[in-house]
Amino acid sequence: MAFKDFRDYLKLLDEEGQLKRIEVPFNVELGTNELQPLMRYLAERDGPALILQNLEGYNTPDIPLVFNPFGTRERTAMTIGCRDPLETKTKHAKTLADESVWLDPNLVNRDDAPCKDVVIEKADIALDKQLPHVWFGKEGASYITGGLGITKDPETGERNVGCYRVGQFWKASHPTGGSYSEERQTKQLLVFAFWNPPASHIGFHLAKAVRMGKPLEVAFACQCDPAIHMAAATGVPFGHDEFRFAGGLRGAPVDLVKCDTVDLEVPATAEFVIEGVFLPDQEETIGWHSNPVGYYDPVQVFPMMEVTRITHRKNPLWYATMEMIPPFDHNYIALLPVEGEVLSDLQRKIPEVKDVVVTPNMTYIVQLSVDGAAKPHAEFGKYVLHAVWGAAGRWGRTAKIVIVVGPDVDPYDMNSIEWAIATRVQPYSDTIINQSGQAMVLDPSAIKGHHGFPVTSEQMGIDATIKVPERFSEYQEVSMADPADVAKIADKLKGVLD
Repeated sequence: MAFKDFRDYLKLLDEEGQLKRIEVPFNVELGTNELQPLMRYLAERDGPALILQNLEGYNTPDIPLVFNPFGTRERTAMTIGCRDPLETKTKHAKTLADESVWLDPNLVNRDDAPCKDVVIEKADIALDKQLPHVWFGKEGASYITGGLGITKDPETGERNVGCYRVGQFWKASHPTGGSYSEERQTKQLLVFAFWNPPASHIGFHLAKAVRMGKPLEVAFACQCDPAIHMAAATGVPFGHDEFRFAGGLRGAPVDLVKCDTVDLEVPATAEFVIEGVFLPDQEETIGWHSNPVGYYDPVQVFPMMEVTRITHRKNPLWYATMEMIPPFDHNYIALLPVEGEVLSDLQRKIPEVKDVVVTPNMTYIVQLSVDGAAKPHAEFGKYVLHAVWGAAGRWGRTAKIVIVVGPDVDPYDMNSIEWAIATRVQPYSDTIINQSGQAMVLDPSAIKGHHGFPVTSEQMGIDATIKVPERFSEYQEVSMADPADVAKIADKLKGVLD
């Protein structure tokens, strides 16, 4: 059954003992905050989701802070009604591949939209008081990390919904020693829209609008039903509606409501909605920013957004997270759409592909259902490597390291993958180096452009399948205990080694 909203998802976590309300004080201020070490502590233990209710230096103490709600593969699977990782991504992949099961969103009246409970007019906007601000680690700005960015193509009117970080300027430290005006701090936001050159769908919309000399309207819906966030994180083909895809994942249409100051629609049960207009001629510098590959970006340049209205629910919730050396809270809700997107494309043309696992460090593992003599043809592993880089969507082509393994290799276990590489790979013969790949935009090892992100990258593919018939007619038998026998021993020793 679909969740009505973010709160419905938290209710399930609470019922299952995976949500804790915490009164212990934690500091969230610039320079002295404790949220980065708290996230590391939870990530290392597959810790529960938290609602933090006693925050020092928090500008909106009446708004509880939700922390670590997606911190395990199981909780991520629960967002779309599953538990097992492969079951979850298979559901995601099949839904993505079959647009006939997508569901058109349902437009509701504002009286039926909780996100309209409280309205803040443009003249009354004061972002320092009306939006929560928390800092992580050495980040120089407080970032909005739970928002879905919604725009429309200025030529076709087709909608895009994506997960885009937003920078706030109140109390922010300027990375090059400058300062931010009062208007920046209280009326405007910065959007991580990679648009020059475009590297995301919101970037394509903004680039088009700039060429046409038109403003681009935008709305950010914060803390929605997690299935909508998952759909927004997926590389749905350009021009296709993520809200329709979310309806397919949920098994029920997404309820939308019209915005008040821009011609856009947002999820009716969002906790917060921020409406506005891009000011692409007013780019701003921001930093530091901690990124998902585990480094701080010291300086980045992005377009500005003027806020025209804020609405929110009564007694709203706020969600905050940070990216750092993986793992971290939203690793898996970010990775599962990548896995599902690539799996969906590969299985349409290569039925021998069983699973795609993307590690928190963005290494792509493709598991086949066959190996050795059962492979359809020689060099089948290399064929799969090229298929990943040529996959539809926006993620496969950015895969910096891809490894193909057989069915006896656990794609979730790096020890198993390392064993396959050590015993089934010759470094020259079984490796492909692509010198002209598309970069993952936050890779610090590739050369960066004006906006602080790279465009091109080198890539490596490793064929860790058994080389029959490529080099051998047969391969040595694997020595491994039968899992059923291991289970018997575990049962035998139950209570003895505890």
